[in-house]
Amino acid sequence: MQFLKSWKTWVLPLCLFVSSAVAYDLNSPEVFPVKYQKPPAHAPLKMVVNGELNFVIAADLKAEQRMASRSKSAKSIAPAIRILSEAIEKCTGKKVQVVDVKNIPAGKNVIVVGDCSITRENGIDVFKLPNQGFAVKTFPRGIIIAGHDSSLIDGYNMKPLEQLGPRTGTRYGAYDFVERFLGVRFYFPGEYGTLTPAIKDLTITPVSYTDAPYFQTRGGIYSVISCLAPGRPRKFWEQWLGPLTNEDQRFYEKLRLGGDLPGSGGHNPRPERMAKSFPGKLKTIFYTSPGGNFWYNPKGHVGNYFNVVDLAFADLLIDSLKRYYDSNGKINEGGYACTNLTNISFGMCDTLMPDAEVFNDPIVRKLNLMTVNDMKRGANSGMANIYARFHQYLAKRIQQEWPGRKLWIMAYYNVRFAGNDPRWTLPPNTEVQLCLGDLPNKVRSPRHMKQMLKIAEEWYTSLGNRPVQKLWTYSGTSPFVLAINGEFVGDIPKKFGKYLGNTHIYFGQCCGIPGDMWFYYYSLYAAYRSEWNPNWNAAAAIDAHWEPFYGKETGKYLRQFHQLLRKCYMKYALNDDNGQSIIYPIPELRKMEELLAKAQKSVKPGSVEEKRLKLFMAPWKNAISSVRNQLSYERPVYKIRQLLPNEKVNVDGKGNEAFWAKVKPMKLLDPKGTGTPVKYPAEIKLVWDKTGIYGFTKTPYKPTFSKNRSVFLNDNFEVIFSPGMKKETVYQIAFDPLNQKFFGTQRFLPILQPFDTHWKAQGVKIAMVNKGNEWTTEFYVPFKVFDLPAPRAYQNWLCNIVRNKTGAQNEYSGTAMTLGTNRNLSMFGIIKFMGKGD
Repeated sequence: MQFLKSWKTWVLPLCLFVSSAVAYDLNSPEVFPVKYQKPPAHAPLKMVVNGELNFVIAADLKAEQRMASRSKSAKSIAPAIRILSEAIEKCTGKKVQVVDVKNIPAGKNVIVVGDCSITRENGIDVFKLPNQGFAVKTFPRGIIIAGHDSSLIDGYNMKPLEQLGPRTGTRYGAYDFVERFLGVRFYFPGEYGTLTPAIKDLTITPVSYTDAPYFQTRGGIYSVISCLAPGRPRKFWEQWLGPLTNEDQRFYEKLRLGGDLPGSGGHNPRPERMAKSFPGKLKTIFYTSPGGNFWYNPKGHVGNYFNVVDLAFADLLIDSLKRYYDSNGKINEGGYACTNLTNISFGMCDTLMPDAEVFNDPIVRKLNLMTVNDMKRGANSGMANIYARFHQYLAKRIQQEWPGRKLWIMAYYNVRFAGNDPRWTLPPNTEVQLCLGDLPNKVRSPRHMKQMLKIAEEWYTSLGNRPVQKLWTYSGTSPFVLAINGEFVGDIPKKFGKYLGNTHIYFGQCCGIPGDMWFYYYSLYAAYRSEWNPNWNAAAAIDAHWEPFYGKETGKYLRQFHQLLRKCYMKYALNDDNGQSIIYPIPELRKMEELLAKAQKSVKPGSVEEKRLKLFMAPWKNAISSVRNQLSYERPVYKIRQLLPNEKVNVDGKGNEAFWAKVKPMKLLDPKGTGTPVKYPAEIKLVWDKTGIYGFTKTPYKPTFSKNRSVFLNDNFEVIFSPGMKKETVYQIAFDPLNQKFFGTQRFLPILQPFDTHWKAQGVKIAMVNKGNEWTTEFYVPFKVFDLPAPRAYQNWLCNIVRNKTGAQNEYSGTAMTLGTNRNLSMFGIIKFMGKGD
């Protein structure tokens, strides 16, 4: 691997900085490996002597001000000065003086920040550094920290739609300095999350090095900002992180997230904007299957499917983009994101299209765009050549209209596989953003990697032997995965080799808002820093942080706990196919609980270490209980009363029939298996007769809903049946207080099929009454909707009913422990159809 060879590290001596007892290590595993040059020849620099500062910070303080009207970029030098000043004050207790380079006091050493006369006199040309790179170099009177900063580039990002990100090399250099020389560590936002060692003496020996990010864009900023937003998210996290401010939302800078490349590869165009802009062209924009299913959802992103079979849709996009570019973005008919003077993105709407919906399309059949062999390549591979044809046509149109601009493809779901028909190879102005789903979790599994490398290789071939340039990875949801998978991010470019470029990597949080990301700050820290340098030893850095951050004894137990998590994952979960369902043996769980108990007992009450420990401990009680509950789980069995001949149901939502009072409600629990009691219970009852199943629900509190939201974003119930016990098919019915409905089905046997959101569910009735402080519903599901006769008495079906309470007091509950996956048939409960009079 070429990039591995480039990170050659020279061995340098240690320098003393706390009295004479503690030394900083320039090559510590906790800091990035950098490129060292021959150090300058001069005496060591005494920067802090017996607690007193023997230096000032100096910069061309007006450099960025002079360029403010000529460069549209975030500043870098001013933030770097602030980073250095704050860290120095916290470590030494002394406020450092900041001066202009023209006014450095005599007899003082100096930390020079950013491009200036001193920087250039010492041989550093910041604009010859990589775009986001920096140099750190001592000279006889001090040390220089200077980087490639777009805030100093005339005309940078000034064109409309240029959309370049900032180059902040000096800022990155400042973070490197405080970590490498002062021992500062930034683990999570807020006052408890930063480690700032006390410094009494600091002497720096001659040194010279440079650094720059391996991946040009390092994604994850949105996750950091959104989970710390004012209001409910921030309030949620303050109970563990302490008081938070808007500045804490910029914690992504400390993790080295960012980049200077314009946006690429997003959900583009937006279906709701296209529908609004072209109401007479809906059939051109959205796909209609040969069976008449129109894939357009006016109330959400999911459920829409762009009509990639019809090239007229590509022509419509080109015409709309012409208006977008001609108006410098003022006419934006598609809500175009990641569309700029460099890139034009095209991505789907988070919707999986069943192959059966497209297989018999006349154009598909005529051009032989989907074959049985196409569908055998892997899950959701059938449409690969349909998309390849569309992408090829769209890319060629882009090249004709805007030479030099690139089409970025968002490749996942039905676009996950590259086209393999030579008619549809992709032109040179095409780039790919690939999401494989199992990264970084399975990157160390040879079996899983074999499958993923095959997909990447096929894209490489389709692109004319060019690599995929952007990779999306996902954290997952299991605490046992979240706690360690960030350490695997650095493996990704090493494993993919020539099939992956270094343009962009994204570590995404499947967390929602406020989410759970800071509970696993150490894994997040490893993931995001590995985006900067995949050759960083993330595991060693995490292992090294426990004792300094939590104290010697507490840190020892936490390190052992985390190492046990890592060991168990590699031994029991790495090579399985159970996704987020992590099952560890009881003896291993017992060891984990013992170590956590020792850590809890050892920490000093009222200390900052105790506050940090509360954050660390937060998820583990429920996580371990969930595994224990899974190991002891027995499917709940609900006996469903059969109606007597004189008992009738008027499906009006009132539930005032006398027999409902005799029916025992189904028990609601936490589907994730934690055993946490349900705070907002609801009544769920089922009965049956020879024609179908009747249901009654009641929530004795005000439901949350809006007519502008889809059924799944409002309060809702999901009723999911799987007839019999063979786990062949599921049928899902969902409804909200507005009586908006959703029907879907999926077949698992004999061959797994995609989920079908166009199941008609003929004959299903749903009625409701919303009294403001109470919401009741009744529903009827005829057996004929399943193409089945009525079950016999005492026959069993699989069933799961989910209650989603939205709003500020949101709660997720259900009748089965499905581990957060509502259609997880292996964990469904059982309904037993009872006989008359039972």
